[in-house]
Amino acid sequence: MKLICGTRGSKLALTQTDEAINAICNNTGIEVEKKIIKTKGDQILDLPLHKIGGKGLFIKEIDDALINNQIDFAIHSLKDYPTDILPELEICAITKRRPPYDAIISLEESIEDLPEESTVGTSSLRRKSEISRIRLDLELKDIRGNLDTRIRKLKEGLYDAIIVAEAGFLRLYGEINQIEGYKFSRISPDIIIPAPGQGALAIVCRKEDSKIKEVLKTIDDEKTRIETMSERQFMLDVGGGCNLPVGALSFINGNEIELKAFVGDLEGTKSVRGEIKGKKEDYLKIATELAKRVNIRE
Repeated sequence: MKLICGTRGSKLALTQTDEAINAICNNTGIEVEKKIIKTKGDQILDLPLHKIGGKGLFIKEIDDALINNQIDFAIHSLKDYPTDILPELEICAITKRRPPYDAIISLEESIEDLPEESTVGTSSLRRKSEISRIRLDLELKDIRGNLDTRIRKLKEGLYDAIIVAEAGFLRLYGEINQIEGYKFSRISPDIIIPAPGQGALAIVCRKEDSKIKEVLKTIDDEKTRIETMSERQFMLDVGGGCNLPVGALSFINGNEIELKAFVGDLEGTKSVRGEIKGKKEDYLKIATELAKRVNIRE
């Protein structure tokens, strides 16, 4: 048995794909071949995602390849995979989560330590909304491109700081905390709540492929699945995604699960935070309940 895995061709996407493929091979002994698929999002690099159709721009061509049986499964960052999944497809496995937090790369230790009116690079509405809540003086400037490109722009002086996902950084650069004099620091969720599903990988396949699903389920992590599905349920219930700033972070502690989340408006003038605890088996119900409490549209 040999499987074909679809992936984008970016350095991070290929690193993530290798991580998942190696786990599949170690667990099953099955050979997996990579197939790189170019998406529309890879070709439009000069505009923020929320202005050109959102993160789905990185998904459509890969989903199409799955539906047309050109590949057997695909690997995505879970935070980038939409909640409105095509009826023919499903997320059949979610890998063990890397650190879910955001991080800052700058000459300073934290967002709070940045000099007044510093320029911060991020195209994320979520990050912009959260940063504006504590530092209205900062200039939040859009930035696109892969992680290497963003770091290069930082070094060139186009930005005083950039905000990245800690998991993506660690996957590419390993356990380091410095880039040629710049400091790499985790941002507390008290400052910025991460994107739903951040740090985990989504393994997507066709619903009817039971044999392939059995293979892929060998790398599914139950704890991560419950936590991230709670976060994604919150995002689904508040109508969030690229077009609405939404953050959500769940933690399981024994038989209890805690969800912290926020939602903001598009204008960046209002945001609401909330948290909720409940039984682990009620992970979807508590997400829906918290979404009702923090509904920005009411």
